[in-house]
Amino acid sequence: MILTINISKQAPGTYVAQAMKADQLATEPQIYDRIETAIMEEAQSIPEGFAHFVEFTYYGLSTGTLEIQDAIERAGQLADRLMALMATQHRIMDLRGNI
Repeated sequence: MILTINISKQAPGTYVAQAMKADQLATEPQIYDRIETAIMEEAQSIPEGFAHFVEFTYYGLSTGTLEIQDAIERAGQLADRLMALMATQHRIMDLRGNI
């Protein structure tokens, strides 16, 4: 089973993570100060056997599906990847607005 954890920015330095399993809320939303922290702590808090894989999303952008331990070990890289994808999405939107 794949657990999806949706992360959204509520304010500068305030991110909310919500774990979803089969489109149902699996845990209460948690608040974090950074995306990297959200990824690491959410992955670490997954009970053994609850899910085998995890995917993190940030405003529709995805890390892709990962083994849980891989997500823990690569939390910083995954956060950077989500931010790079978001920057690219903003550049595309800006270009479309200038057409």
